[in-house]
Amino acid sequence: MFLFGTQRSIAQRLRLHADRGLGAGNFFWHAWSIAQDRDRPLLFHPDVTAPHWADTDPPGISLNDIRITVIRYATWYRDHGVRPSSHVGVYTRNGLFGLLHHIAITSLGAAAVHCNPKMAPATATAYFQRTQTTLLVGDKDLLDGCTEEWSQKGTDPARTPELRDIRKLDETAPLPPAPLPGFPYEHRPGDLVMVSHSSGTTGRPKAPVFTHRGFFVGKRERLWTFPSLRTDRMLTALPHSHSSGISYLSMALLLGIPTLILDDANGPSVARAINQFRPTFVLGFPLTLAEIDVSGIDPRAARNIHSWNGMGDASHERHIRPLLGLGSRQGKTGSQYNDGLGSSEMGMVLFKQTYVPESAEYGRLIGRPAPVVRKAAVLDEHGNELPDGQAGMLGVRTPSVTPGYWDDPKLSQESLLSGYFLTGDIVRRDGQGRFYHLDRTPDVIHSASGPVHSLPIEEVVLLTTQALDAAVVGVEDPEAPGKAAPVAVVLFTDSGNSPARSSDDLLATVNGELGRKGLPLLRALLIAADRDELPVGVTGKVLKRQLRERHRTLLHDSAARRTPQAG
Repeated sequence: MFLFGTQRSIAQRLRLHADRGLGAGNFFWHAWSIAQDRDRPLLFHPDVTAPHWADTDPPGISLNDIRITVIRYATWYRDHGVRPSSHVGVYTRNGLFGLLHHIAITSLGAAAVHCNPKMAPATATAYFQRTQTTLLVGDKDLLDGCTEEWSQKGTDPARTPELRDIRKLDETAPLPPAPLPGFPYEHRPGDLVMVSHSSGTTGRPKAPVFTHRGFFVGKRERLWTFPSLRTDRMLTALPHSHSSGISYLSMALLLGIPTLILDDANGPSVARAINQFRPTFVLGFPLTLAEIDVSGIDPRAARNIHSWNGMGDASHERHIRPLLGLGSRQGKTGSQYNDGLGSSEMGMVLFKQTYVPESAEYGRLIGRPAPVVRKAAVLDEHGNELPDGQAGMLGVRTPSVTPGYWDDPKLSQESLLSGYFLTGDIVRRDGQGRFYHLDRTPDVIHSASGPVHSLPIEEVVLLTTQALDAAVVGVEDPEAPGKAAPVAVVLFTDSGNSPARSSDDLLATVNGELGRKGLPLLRALLIAADRDELPVGVTGKVLKRQLRERHRTLLHDSAARRTPQAG
C-alpha cells in the first residue's frame, strides 16, 4: 500500500477511487482534472528516427501537452466523420502516438482498434476488416503494406478502411477555434472503448473487446498499490498496441509517474534505456526481460531498480534469477520480480507471484489470484472443479474479462463453462490454494502414457542448459501411432557459433534431471541455429504450432529413435 510520499496525494487518489464515472474511456480527463502539476514532463519517448540520447532524458510531454494534442487529433477525427461507436484503427510503431490517438478516439466515444506493427500485412488487413474498422491511421509503410495486400486480393475498396498517415495527421491536425461540443464524450459502463487482438500464437489473432467499466475495474484498486512514490520512474517495454501497454500507460497518467515508452522492445534496447533513463521499475513481456544482459547495465543505474514486472505468460526461473541480483528494495540487496499470468481477454494480470533473491520455490508457481478475480478454479472438460493436485483447465470469474470477441460469438460462447471464463491455460492448485502453470491447452502433448505438460519440462531444460530460450512440443511418435512424444528446441545466445556443443550430450543431461524430478523424458533435443529455428510471434511467444508442423516426422528418423523413450 502506497500512502505517503506519492506523486498523487491521498486526497487526489481518494477522488479518483470514489468517482464511479471514472473508467477506461475517460481516464485521461480525470487524471488531468486532479493534477496540480500539469506542466511537468511526464511521458518520455525517444523518437524512432533518433532513438538514443546522451546524458539527459529525451523530450518529455506533460498532461497539458497531451491535452492540447488530443484535442487537435479529436478535432481532425470529428471532421473526418468519427462519431460515437465508430471503429478507428491504429497501426504504428510509435507507442506515444498510439496512446495519444487512443485517448483522442475514445474521447469521442469511438473505439480504438489497435494492431501490433509486427503483424504480417495479410493478417493485419484481415483483422481490420473483421473488426469493421472504417478509418485507419498508421505509419506510411504499414499502410502501404495494407494497400498492397488488398490490391493483390482484389478486395473491393468499399470494404476497406480509409487510410491516413499518422505523422501527416500530427502535422496538420488543427486546434479548434472553440471548444468541441459534447467533448469529452460521457461514457456509459458498457460502452466499447477498445479492440486489441490476442497474440495469435495458437492461430488467427482473436479480437476481444474492452468496455469503459470492465477494462478499468482492476485499475481502481491499483490506485493504492501501484509503485508511485515521488522517486519512482517507470520504463515500459510492452507492445503499446496491446491492451497491457495501454493499461499501464493509463496508470502512469493517473498516478503521475514519469515513464519512458520504449518501442524497440528487445533486451539490448532495454538495457541501454535503463542506463539512460534510470527507472525504478521495468515492465515487459517475458522474452524481452529474458533477453536483458545484466552485465550491460551500469551499476549506477541498476541500483535504482526495485522491481521487474513480467506479464502475459508466466516467466521461467532461468530468466528471473539474473535480474534479481540488481538493485534494492526496502533496504535489502537485490530487486523483486513480479511474475504475472494474464491474457488479452482478461484485461489485466490475474495471478501474481513475487520472487526475490531469497526465493527458493519456483517450478511454474504463479501464486494466488489477484483481488479482481472473484473465483478461480481448476476444471475438467465438463466444468466440474477438480481436487487439489490434479491438472485441469483454468477458469476464472472476474468483472475484468472481455464481454466477448467482436466477430466470433461462437468462440465467445465456447470460452464459457459453468459460469467460468476459460483462459486457455492448464494449471494445478496445491493444498495452500496456490496455482501452478503447466501448459496452454493447445500445447498439451498427448503421449502414449497420458498427457504431458510442456512448461515444467521447459523449466528444467532452461535451467539445465542455461539456454536463452526453449520450447517443448509434441511430434509424431513412431512407436505409438496416433500419439505424440516430447522433443525440445533450444536457442543459445551464441547458437550457430559453438560447434563444440552437442545436442546428444545436452539431451542426456536434461533427461537425467527430468528423471530425478519425475517428469517425462525428452525423445530428442535440437539446437536452433538462430531465432528463425525457434520462431516467436508479435508478442514474443514461441510459435509452437509452427514447431510441431516443422518437426512432425522428426522421430521417424532412425537416429532420433535411439534416444531414451519418454516416461
